Amino acid sequence: MRGGRDKLLKARVRRLARRSRFWATVLRHLESSSRRRRVVNIYHLNRVAAPGGGVLVVGKLLGVGVLEKPLKIIALDYSDAAYRKVLDAGGKAYYLEEYIERGGDGKGLVIVG
Repeated sequence: MRGGRDKLLKARVRRLARRSRFWATVLRHLESSSRRRRVVNIYHLNRVAAPGGGVLVVGKLLGVGVLEKPLKIIALDYSDAAYRKVLDAGGKAYYLEEYIERGGDGKGLVIVG
């Protein structure tokens, strides 16, 4: 994610952050240097999320490991393998921009990364 898209996403999250501590935390992660953005492997999500729960990855989700339960995952970016594995496990995969456009409020999500 570069340039204009990144600035627009930060602006949207900044507006949401005025009303919610959850989005303020997400904004803090987004405003860090792109070199410091997290990469999270799928096997890590098995440990931190309950079945049917939701996870927000403030970084890129990589496809190392097996997703053992259906999860709703919102991420800044996905590798191709990770995106397929989430859908194959019966979960839902959203990009952060898409989630915000749909009016996602962040309730029930665990921030990872």
